[in-house]
Amino acid sequence: MALSLVLTEAGTPPDSIKTDASVQIRMVDGAPTITQINLKTVGVVPGVNEAEFIARANDAKAGCPVSKALAGVPEINLEASLAG
Repeated sequence: MALSLVLTEAGTPPDSIKTDASVQIRMVDGAPTITQINLKTVGVVPGVNEAEFIARANDAKAGCPVSKALAGVPEINLEASLAG
């Protein structure tokens, strides 16, 4: 995700961001297909509250080149939180 860039451009550069992804693959029309991606992102971002971090993470998800490349995946979920 482009979250680091979004936060930095907003004047709140992150100390760290960790994202884990899990992918579901199911048979669709007889072929294995990625049907869901779940992202769990945890950040350490001084000066940002939880609501602002979640909003920035969703903004980054919407504009992320990887998310755009995976637009054919029916469901991409994001769970974002601040560490601590």
